[in-house]
Amino acid sequence: MRHRYFKRKSMLSLLLALSLATGFAIGLMANMGSSTHAAGLRFSSFAAYVNYVRAHHKAPYDMDAQAVMPAGSAKALAKQSHASISAVSSTSNVRVTQDSNPWPKAEIGSAINPADGNNYVVMSNDFRENFDHQFFHVSTNGGKKFTDDSMVGGNDPFTGFVPLTFQSDPGVAFDSSGNLALSTITGNLIFDFTNGYENLDSQIEVAIGQRTFASLLPTVIDTQPCNGTFTFFSCFATLDKPLITVDNVKGSPNNGTIYVYYTLFCNGGPKGEPCVDGSATIPANSSAILVSSAPGAGGQFSTPTLVSGSLFQEQFSDLVVDSHGTPHMFFDDFSSFTNINMMESTLVNGAWVVNPKPVATFNFTTTGNSNWGFRDSGTVAPGCGIRKDTAYCAFGANQIGTGPVANTSSVFLARVNTLTGASTISQVNNDPFLGNKHHFFPWATATANGVYVGWYDDRRDPFSVKVDYFVGKSTDGGKTFPVQKAVNDVSFNPCTGFPGCGFFGDYTQLVSGPDNVVHAAWSDTRDGASMQIWSQSITW
Repeated sequence: MRHRYFKRKSMLSLLLALSLATGFAIGLMANMGSSTHAAGLRFSSFAAYVNYVRAHHKAPYDMDAQAVMPAGSAKALAKQSHASISAVSSTSNVRVTQDSNPWPKAEIGSAINPADGNNYVVMSNDFRENFDHQFFHVSTNGGKKFTDDSMVGGNDPFTGFVPLTFQSDPGVAFDSSGNLALSTITGNLIFDFTNGYENLDSQIEVAIGQRTFASLLPTVIDTQPCNGTFTFFSCFATLDKPLITVDNVKGSPNNGTIYVYYTLFCNGGPKGEPCVDGSATIPANSSAILVSSAPGAGGQFSTPTLVSGSLFQEQFSDLVVDSHGTPHMFFDDFSSFTNINMMESTLVNGAWVVNPKPVATFNFTTTGNSNWGFRDSGTVAPGCGIRKDTAYCAFGANQIGTGPVANTSSVFLARVNTLTGASTISQVNNDPFLGNKHHFFPWATATANGVYVGWYDDRRDPFSVKVDYFVGKSTDGGKTFPVQKAVNDVSFNPCTGFPGCGFFGDYTQLVSGPDNVVHAAWSDTRDGASMQIWSQSITW
């Protein structure tokens, strides 16, 4: 059984049927591990592809591409949300989101300006418009107060450059001059039953700005068409999970270079033809990691380049730059039927070279909590930080190598010498590995004060319903994390904010700045009615 996006197919099929019958799409993305989704699928029917898109892109659309909620539900939720929010008395946490509606905000990208540690940006999938759109929040006083801003949407060249219908998967980065770069995937979920037409195009886009704002024009990195009729449609490839990193290393020959990297799922042509994207050729029924780069803010982005070499069941990527200005990409390889291998690819003399030895070999089935229904497979993604020439990549697993197997996932840290490729693994959460508690969506960062990892954790709730956002600190290079504690003021139920407990994101980034302050931001349902973003500065 291959490890991919885990989904409860029976529930999704039921939801699809309800959508067709009632014109309302609930958009539930549950993942109970009863079946798996291959990294590169060919779809036998339109219904099968719609099923995938609903689970994969988390947009609550009806089948005519008009977003709706059940009558009266938004008003009722808003009334409850306002009452609950006013009752919250936070002693230290800061609310990042500034709107006062109950729509969820899930999946978080963050960055701190390396030239100004007070300039902190948080971006998330925001459903306030009744579909998935990127809103970003800027602080210029170290996270004490935030703005509320919208990222520009993409334009689809295959539909006359009209705006695409949703965005997802936020990425944020700064360069050393204070230029801001935002990345996202944007796409269409258009189903026209009157004319029998569908459009599911996907696009990677970037918006460049300065400190507190981003451009009104999108920079398109990659666009893949996926459209046609209900009886015949062409969908060679689908793009997913873009993140963004800037080389801010002093003295680096590539200082200021912006790297945008993502997964391409190749479905292949009608005769099994491979996908060709830029200089990359990817076999049908497979997936690969691609990257595009620009020499700096305002520079032209390159055509996509293959990062993952001859490996073609790849997903989830994160890039860090070492002290010499060399970029290193970490990603998950699902070629094995028994394990996941975290791999490293390094840019050497203009070519990406994959280290044949895995950084980590592990197994993941599920977080194992029957109280939750949201997709949790993003837990296996490498969430990385770097200090000098040591990369630190956090991930979730039920088993490391051939070690003991737990029925719940724990947080682990891979410590990688980027000069030699040597790596070691340590467990981060210090509650028992077989203690039946649940830990998910970890991310690592490193400062002069230590290595930090953040993750969601339900250890403080004996009923394993509510979670806290934990941060752990290591002062021995990531070997042990004796200091770890919840940084949120109020424990919360992650199922409260999204209808049907359908979505809680795929990752939550933890970041640090030039002042060695760590900034945590997380999705939080403390008001009992909605999902908002809260933040906490960490100086311990």
